[in-house]
Amino acid sequence: MSIRKLLLAGTTLVASAAIATPANASIIDRPHFKVLGVVIVWAADDSNGGTPIATDFVIDSDDGGNNDADLIGGSNVDGRTVVTGSLTATPDASSTAGLGSILDIEAGGTTIATANTNTGANFSAFDVTGASLTSDDLTYESSFYVASNTPFAIDAFADPAALEESGDFEADDIGYSLDVTVSGNDGIAFGGNAQSPGNGFNAPATLDLLTTQTQVFNGTARTAANPGSIVSQSVRFDATYTLGAGTAYDLSQGAGEVKADVVYTVYVP
Repeated sequence: MSIRKLLLAGTTLVASAAIATPANASIIDRPHFKVLGVVIVWAADDSNGGTPIATDFVIDSDDGGNNDADLIGGSNVDGRTVVTGSLTATPDASSTAGLGSILDIEAGGTTIATANTNTGANFSAFDVTGASLTSDDLTYESSFYVASNTPFAIDAFADPAALEESGDFEADDIGYSLDVTVSGNDGIAFGGNAQSPGNGFNAPATLDLLTTQTQVFNGTARTAANPGSIVSQSVRFDATYTLGAGTAYDLSQGAGEVKADVVYTVYVP
């Protein structure tokens, strides 16, 4: 066979092999779902009879908490805490008798009790032997609610420019604590589908230590545990301020007044 015929035969074999190779193609499918962290803060509407309303709707920026977006931003919609155990918006600091922050003296027993409201009780003559004013702590208790699909943190700040101190009392005389209640009924049932966001409380012991921005809670879990409404997936944060930093009021503490504006900022770290 000539060289020409051999080359032609080889070419034919190569062509046949190419034709016999199965065809192939690629189809790329790329499903993608992404849900950013959401934190909803709510309390009572001060102007509408205690209707529960969301005042902050925070979306995680996914950049370490530096640029979280509040979809209900603006100082004109800052929320007001509620009196713990109710949906009653807390009053201004100048009129807080209903929260027990103004001493009220009532007659009775060997102690003179302090109460939450000024009753104007009339005293009858009584034996002063052993009588004192050490019956009750003088406390201010307030709350707000949080629902989330992600762990979150809370900062607190008592603006020094708004702090008013007079007489014998200063900010370091006010004890401070923060806690969480997972479920309950404050006129509306909350927390039925919620879980604890964690025990990451690191609040300072006294109010004067909040005059710089301070992280008071760093959570480890979302509040929403099961499908439900915003309210049923919410927990309640409870702040307690106590005159005398945790001791019942006594005459030896003197007289005076302390007023403060404490701002809580909730965000995704």
